[in-house]
Amino acid sequence: MVNINDTITKYLDCLNIHLEKPSYNYLEQICSAQLNTYPFENISKLLYFRNNNYSNFEIPSFELFTENYCEYNFGGTCYTLNSNLMILLKGIGFDCYHVMLGEEHLGIIVKIDNKHFYVDCGAAAPFFKPVHLNNYENISLFGKDEVYILPEEPQRNKYKYVRYTNGKKSGKTWHFNSRKEANVSDFNELIEKSNKPNAPFMTILRCQLYQIHKQRSVSLVNNTFSIRYSNGETSVQTLSSAEEIRAVISEEFMLPKLPVQDAIDVLETLNIDIFTQNTN
Repeated sequence: MVNINDTITKYLDCLNIHLEKPSYNYLEQICSAQLNTYPFENISKLLYFRNNNYSNFEIPSFELFTENYCEYNFGGTCYTLNSNLMILLKGIGFDCYHVMLGEEHLGIIVKIDNKHFYVDCGAAAPFFKPVHLNNYENISLFGKDEVYILPEEPQRNKYKYVRYTNGKKSGKTWHFNSRKEANVSDFNELIEKSNKPNAPFMTILRCQLYQIHKQRSVSLVNNTFSIRYSNGETSVQTLSSAEEIRAVISEEFMLPKLPVQDAIDVLETLNIDIFTQNTN
């Protein structure tokens, strides 16, 4: 039988941080380490799909999630990353619960000293610090990527999540009630839809990771590799082969175990050619 405490120790080792008592500063350490360690990627998603005979998959258990990072450099997308992060937080003593944003995104609320903080390491967004939910505008940013958590009706605990990239609104505006607790099971139907062959993260190759020690974020969308720097500068490179993609994942992302070729093969099975598909 797997000992969850052993898994917590392994998870913290992956993050390269020590066990401490719950506090805001410690939570900030965890958020930053998480975004710089576990990639936001759908490579594992495609392989879980394949390994389950091209049908739906369940979110990997806490033990499997941690083991697969060590073995394959797997991270995940929203549901996998934030659900397992909350298991870690609860396991080391934080008072927290899930919250649903926009009827689709899984976030985390952490309570510290009677204050509520929004935590999110599952959106490839720059939440390096917990966001204190109050009456004021909160902004989390990296370069020209800006995410606002804005009060709508703070007296009723209602907020909205708005993201801008290069000054333009990116994605949907997510509304949420910070005190309305959610369970992962509330997302079962959404998770099922997200694993259909035509779902957004089943039709592309995606990987993103922050590298704060280099003041940059690296991103792969199909065969387009980009680096976004904290000063706002961006470089973009088009990759022409699977070998070039593997090299970038290994040398630039520093994720040499990530089985990119296997994910490309799954996409080909789904009639997706990452070298001809338009990602604009």
